[in-house]
Amino acid sequence: MTSPPPVAPARGHRATRSRPAAVTRIIRSDELPAGVNALASADGKTVIVRASLDQQASRRAVREVMASVRRFPALGVLPAVAADLVSQAFRRIGSAFGAAAQSVHRVASAAGEHFGGMAVAVTAAVGTVAAVTAMVVTSGHGPHQSAGQDPPGGTIAAHGRPAAVHVSLPPTPLAYLGAYAAGLPQNFAGFDQFAAAAGKRPNIALYYSSWYERFKIRFADQAAQAGATPAVQIEPFGVSLAGIAAGKYDKYLVSYADQVKSFGRAVIIGFGHEPNGGWYPWGIRHVQPTVWIAAWRHIVDVFRAQGADNVSWLWTVNAQGQGASMAAAWWPGPGYVTWIGLDGYFAAPGDRFRTVFGTALSIVQGFGKPVLIAETAVGPGTGDQPAKIRELLHGVRVHHLLGLIWFDKAQDSGPFHQDWLLRPHTRAAAAFRRWSGYLSP
Repeated sequence: MTSPPPVAPARGHRATRSRPAAVTRIIRSDELPAGVNALASADGKTVIVRASLDQQASRRAVREVMASVRRFPALGVLPAVAADLVSQAFRRIGSAFGAAAQSVHRVASAAGEHFGGMAVAVTAAVGTVAAVTAMVVTSGHGPHQSAGQDPPGGTIAAHGRPAAVHVSLPPTPLAYLGAYAAGLPQNFAGFDQFAAAAGKRPNIALYYSSWYERFKIRFADQAAQAGATPAVQIEPFGVSLAGIAAGKYDKYLVSYADQVKSFGRAVIIGFGHEPNGGWYPWGIRHVQPTVWIAAWRHIVDVFRAQGADNVSWLWTVNAQGQGASMAAAWWPGPGYVTWIGLDGYFAAPGDRFRTVFGTALSIVQGFGKPVLIAETAVGPGTGDQPAKIRELLHGVRVHHLLGLIWFDKAQDSGPFHQDWLLRPHTRAAAAFRRWSGYLSP
């Protein structure tokens, strides 16, 4: 799961090799949407190429985007057209090439609103097929854009980087149903199966990410198309929390923050979840709360410094066992948390909402932040899954919580070792369908 450290975006770095004759500047940057490997101005003098590409792929992307410019030399002299025509054209491309092209549509629309008088050629990698397109974009503001008004997803700053992206999720009680499903973030089949079993389309899609993994922009795009907000729990295996707090990993964090910002929509991010439990190397048996808090705050500060203000920060603690009473020791402070998450499972016949979540909930409700059940499920070990599912959903309603994220996976490890899958056409699924009316995602 863990991948090598990503190459940090080389902002403003100019390549010196393999330039087509017309190119006078190549800018290497990873601040491009998923599926977009290169952009070029209409005159072919400036090319932005994805920094994380290897040398061969980078040269190929530059050649392809320049070939598009050369095939359509009239782009440089054609009058600008309206931004809505640009969007229509890229929607047609999207219907042909699918999700990756939707990212191209977004960047083209942004270009249409901001890069007045320029034509933009885009080379987009769609699977193993390179789709090369070119389009003239609007001069000045789009038809619904007034001067000084920020479009969705932020503006383009004068130095070429996106300005801060301000997106937040409404803290509406009972408004969220999420799922983590086997296969995420690589594919959405399990997510769709959970939706079919639950009788509701989840509006949060969760995955777990090791340190050094890049933000899964393709997953985020798929989640958005499915009507869900992407959520990620970053698990700092193999790294020093003191090192995080001291800035040792800032290159990675800056790169990750830029990727999240470039997504331009709401993202939920947690870090080092369940620190009040002893089973993770960042937990109570291994790290002092002060060190953990310093690492959390530093991560949030880096994201904010990069303008990634589309993040809802989900501080998540374990709700069960002796550690539940020590949740407050890990609290980073209200300025560093958007939502509070509680993890807890119904695994035994005697489990009730009060016994699973009561202790931790009584503590964290005093922190003044909305509370989400961030990881939960009801297992066959309860002896009566339908009754316990009703207990779970009723508890969320009674306590006016944001909602819950269901851990939809057969778990072959951990203290509970149960199959948490909510399968269609079972009594458990029928109960979930019946009582999920408490939630209104």
